[in-house]
This record gives sequence, structure tokens and C-alpha cells, in this order.
Amino acid sequence: MKIRPATRTDLEAIAALHIESCRDAYAHIFTAEFLEEQLPEILQRHWRTIELRREDLVLIAEEDALIGFVAVWCRPAPYIDNLHVRPSRRSNKAGTALMAAVAKQLIGRGHKTAYLWVFESNGRAIRLYDRLGGVQREKTERAVFGYDVLSRKIEWDDLTSILDCVR
Repeated sequence: MKIRPATRTDLEAIAALHIESCRDAYAHIFTAEFLEEQLPEILQRHWRTIELRREDLVLIAEEDALIGFVAVWCRPAPYIDNLHVRPSRRSNKAGTALMAAVAKQLIGRGHKTAYLWVFESNGRAIRLYDRLGGVQREKTERAVFGYDVLSRKIEWDDLTSILDCVR
């Protein structure tokens, strides 16, 4: 598996993987109609029009094709906005590898901490973040695509803990 920075030419494939992952992981949260009819337009527009700043970090994992991506907005504190792995490739360490690459790059840029929000019902992701040293914090309803979704904030007070967990 190769991990590299995403380029503008990767954004269409990232959008497609994002849609596929959301449809699979969040079928119990969003309506089938929303996932099939509205989500593709929302995410394709998002990735087509996103302004990637120099301080942001979008990495992709690929083998023969794209298998996962992570997007971190450093505005100013690193916020891990998305970590998605192709459903057929989950539990094959792509998410772990992407998070380790993020930690290494953020540390190299002088960051010490990061955080994310995860749906409370996404037990698989929460277990991954726990294994990587994330600390579960507040839980609250957050508006996501017009739906109120119970979400959990996970923080890394020291990004080196991610690297320590994957050694």
C-alpha cells in the first residue's frame, strides 16, 4: 500500500469513495433516498469546489486503485474531517496507515494535537481511534447533512501516541 498526498486530479475518485463509504457505513443513520439521491450531489460538489489550503492535509492510500483517504483541516488546530476506506478494504490496516501518516506529517509541521468527531453509532471507527490512543470526550447531537446525529469528540493530546500504537 502506498500513501501519498492527494492532488486535484484525485478529488473525483475521493468523492466517489466518500459516497461509497457513507452509503455503506451510514445506512442506519440516513434515509436510503438521501444516500442514493442527494448525497452524491453534495459530496461531488464538495470535492469539486473545495479550497485546499497549504496548511491542510489530504492523503490517499492506494494499491492498484484508491482504497482510502483522510482529510485534515489545519485552521488552525488540526481537525480530522474525514477518514474513509473502501468498504471491501476495511479491517486491512488502511485506516491505521492513513492515521499514522497523518500523525507523522502533522508532527513534522509542528502540531502536537488533533481531534475529530465520529458518529456514536460507528463502533468500528471508535474502536480504531481507541486503539490509536484517541481519548473520547464530549458527546452531542451534531447537524450532518440536515440530520441530527449523536456524535463523539475524540482527541489526541499528543500525536506521538498514534505512532506509538502502530509500532
